[in-house]
Amino acid sequence: MNLLSCLLAFLATTAAAAVSAVSKSNTRSGMASISGIQFGFYYSFSAEDEDAITYTNLDDGEYSIQWTDNRGYFIGGKGWNPGSAQQIFFDFFDSTGHLAPLNGNNSLSIYGWATDPLVEYRIIEYLANDVDPVLGLTPQTTVTSDGSVYNIYKTQHVNATSVLGAATSSQYWSIRQSSRSTGFVTVANHFNAWAAAGMPLGELGYQIVATEGHSGSGFADVYVSTKSGGPCGNEYAQCGGQGYTGPTCCVSNTTCVVNNPFFSQCLP
Repeated sequence: MNLLSCLLAFLATTAAAAVSAVSKSNTRSGMASISGIQFGFYYSFSAEDEDAITYTNLDDGEYSIQWTDNRGYFIGGKGWNPGSAQQIFFDFFDSTGHLAPLNGNNSLSIYGWATDPLVEYRIIEYLANDVDPVLGLTPQTTVTSDGSVYNIYKTQHVNATSVLGAATSSQYWSIRQSSRSTGFVTVANHFNAWAAAGMPLGELGYQIVATEGHSGSGFADVYVSTKSGGPCGNEYAQCGGQGYTGPTCCVSNTTCVVNNPFFSQCLP
């Protein structure tokens, strides 16, 4: 089962808990979920195979997710509750501290819910490499925003899990044609394009920069903000260069060294 099939089969659920990682348990039923507030950011995490996945809240708007021999769908991240038509900045790092390579079995999106009408939405910035983006989705239109064209889709879930319990909800999707692992997302452009296509949003619920996955092993460290900057880069991470928009500082005991006009690196 590929990621999109999992996304269409399972929806994130929430349950208030002031914890920073999913507790391990050999007895579980359905999706194990946590949510809460940390450093002023709302966080939410749900996992089907909870024993294989660890979600950790880090400082400010940063979080990490590690999964090993995972066999189930998961989704988690940090953001706001309620969300808004704001501009959101994100950095998406892999286990080496570099901006995540554009491959793998996980995706990154602006993910949220709205009610009246009940809608689950995603603005996908980084799409898993084994996903057919049109599977089960009805194409609507396109929107150009933040340096790329996004394909807009719609589908419906009937009597499925939602933020209001079992209910029928619509799903709105904006899928970026050119995947990326850092940058700004102008959320208002997508909300406006959806409305113009007859896909309205009502009262906004939570909104997170979400990492989603469905199998295998992997790691993601995501920084969420409304402005650029991000956490300082780890050893050997990129820290500068023409066109680069990620963090320009480096962790202690490393220095940002210019290799060429297009690439600077955190070196010991």
